[in-house]
Amino acid sequence: MNISSASLCLVLLLAPSVPTFAQSAHPEPGPSLYAVNSAAISAAMTYCMAKYGPLTTGSRSAACFSRARNVLADFGLREKSVRIDQTCNNPSQFNTCITPEIGRFVIALNAEFGKQGL
Repeated sequence: MNISSASLCLVLLLAPSVPTFAQSAHPEPGPSLYAVNSAAISAAMTYCMAKYGPLTTGSRSAACFSRARNVLADFGLREKSVRIDQTCNNPSQFNTCITPEIGRFVIALNAEFGKQGL
């Protein structure tokens, strides 16, 4: 087997794995995305439960939570997480940096819930 045949065999053998190494059209979520999403859902649940009582099917609290989820959809959670990741870009201080950022985010979100009249 000459070098060109060996190269062709190598290309043919490795070709199926190329998509594995290609970049995704959707970038991987940043380190704060899950924290932002979790804080957002928790804030919505807590806001509605504090205002209307237990979150049960058909309750005023459930209706509030449904409206709150619509607010979350328009609140730009991914963009907020990208900004937090840019602010908290030192891995050794990420945890101490993200905590106040998430706190400010939840305060802004609760203010938005109030503004929207939930």
